[in-house]
Amino acid sequence: MFQNQTFTSRYFNGVSAVPEEGTVLIHGQTIDFSSADTAHKLNISQFTEFTLTHKGCKLVLRPDEIRESPVLEIICPKEDAKKLESLWIQSKKNQSHAHAFFYSIREMNPIVLGILSVAIVTLIGFFYFKGLELVINLIPVSMDKSLGESVQLKMDAQFQECNTKATDKFFAEALKKIVPKNSPHQFKVSVIGSTIPNAFALSNGRIYFFSGLLNDAKSQEEVIGVLAHEVAHVEKRHHMRNLVKAGGTSLAISLVVGPGLGNMEFLETFTELGSTILVLKFSRDFETEADITSIEYLKNQNLSPSGLLTFFKRMSELEKEITKSEKNPPDANAKDDQVVTSSITDFLSTHPATDERMKTLEKLIQSGKKGSVKKIVSDQTWKEVQSVCLDFKKSDSK
Repeated sequence: MFQNQTFTSRYFNGVSAVPEEGTVLIHGQTIDFSSADTAHKLNISQFTEFTLTHKGCKLVLRPDEIRESPVLEIICPKEDAKKLESLWIQSKKNQSHAHAFFYSIREMNPIVLGILSVAIVTLIGFFYFKGLELVINLIPVSMDKSLGESVQLKMDAQFQECNTKATDKFFAEALKKIVPKNSPHQFKVSVIGSTIPNAFALSNGRIYFFSGLLNDAKSQEEVIGVLAHEVAHVEKRHHMRNLVKAGGTSLAISLVVGPGLGNMEFLETFTELGSTILVLKFSRDFETEADITSIEYLKNQNLSPSGLLTFFKRMSELEKEITKSEKNPPDANAKDDQVVTSSITDFLSTHPATDERMKTLEKLIQSGKKGSVKKIVSDQTWKEVQSVCLDFKKSDSK
């Protein structure tokens, strides 16, 4: 590649900060440096590092461990520097199979290397998070119950319950039909006095319905559909799976970035996640799984599966109406409108009623067995359920 070519160069001996000015003669894989005072004969494979510079290239003789390493700077055209780099890489590849692999990667086009790196990281991440899904099988259900109970204490201390005989009867009958017979969970529904049209479940089976959802519901099947959805979250252990994913992600970042392991900050972070992740919104995959499972629960008991879809459509339409009204000048009822807006937005943030999701629900409802039973309690009992907590509508917490 190089046939007795000479270039201007500088040699730093690793002792003095002043370089020796001289020339190098390159022939084959041998580099001869000569100056007015010294001469060095080196093989290109002896250099441990090679760096392209704006003036040519720089070669480091050995790793900088005990003392400064001798450095040879060669001033040459960019094309010659590239040729010399290829010669150095080839000499390294010939040393061992490991070197051959490593330096083959170095030779790759940066764009191709970047794409390959992203692909590898994505593949590793995929199997890593798939592995986290399997970890859930090693965690006993008793852990779900313990985590749920810790959050339940905070909920019960903050919010005012206003269950009645009618609500207890309604939800007891609904749970009796919806919950799978082999379920390891004990479900109970608490009604909270609040205008928010929301519902959520804790990992121990405690389900909270905000009275605004019951007051504004158009039918029993709407509430039953939402209840089945929340039961599905618990049965599919979405709370614990969310926690494992969050903890696994935190651990992965700690392992890559470094901080948080030495002083046990990771464990503290993991503990904090445990008390908050239980009531946060689930991922799209978990929501879809809960939708599918809830429709199965309802159809298996011959209950109408259309309630959940009807409810989401109603919430979506209300959100659109409120969005339009927000463009109008505020009036005396502006404060109340803000409360309603916040209520609906809060529900949709935890139960995203996207068009795509509602289309999926429609397909699930239309396929397979059709449930027909729309009521599980009498009209009189249902009327009492709908009037629950009206005295608490102005107070969302204790």
